[in-house]
Amino acid sequence: MIANIEKLRKNKGFNQDEIANKLDIARQTYSKIESWKKEITLWIVVKLAEILGVEVWEILWEDFSVKEKKEIDWDKYKQIVRFCIENGTWWKFKITKTKLAKLCYLVDFAWYYKHLEPLTGLEYRKIQQWPVPDAFFLIIDEMLEKWEIKLEVKTNIKNNYEMFLIENIWWISTPKLNLEEKSFINKICEKWKYKNTKDIVDFTHNQLPWMICSDKKIIPYNLITQEDFDNVY
Repeated sequence: MIANIEKLRKNKGFNQDEIANKLDIARQTYSKIESWKKEITLWIVVKLAEILGVEVWEILWEDFSVKEKKEIDWDKYKQIVRFCIENGTWWKFKITKTKLAKLCYLVDFAWYYKHLEPLTGLEYRKIQQWPVPDAFFLIIDEMLEKWEIKLEVKTNIKNNYEMFLIENIWWISTPKLNLEEKSFINKICEKWKYKNTKDIVDFTHNQLPWMICSDKKIIPYNLITQEDFDNVY
């Protein structure tokens, strides 16, 4: 992060005095922040991002897209989706679309927390109620079209909501998930199995990656490493 702040400042054509004035702090104080001799606060990070015209994660991390770039295995992602439907709910393999998306997100980011590489390599975007990869909706549609899963629309007093369930238990595909990955995903699913959709939404919205990223922007995997272990999934 040290080099990143300095690099961003120089790229934007600012000297240390100018940034210090905009932050309303002494130049010496700013210099210590930039050289990591003084702890940086979240307020300073947010203000720096505003001054430099960048996202908060650009202050915290450098070249994250290169480090996290990974070839996408779409069959593997479909198997993660299916595994979360099978194991992420207690009621007849049925799960809401939002809870399903959240589970897939937690699986990917928690795997990164443990291994410093994503399980799928998909880019997750902050939109409305969920961090979700753009491909999520396309994959769900494809699985519905192929009858690999089934969609039910439930109606309650307030609104309609979509519920997915396993339709073809005989669906066969080349296994993409190894035993460690299955065990890891199952651990996350077991935690949330008896929780409702609102619980998992509230949990993810209190995580650092969601809180500091702008709407509709890609959420860097790296940010999850700043969370306490108990708040990863």
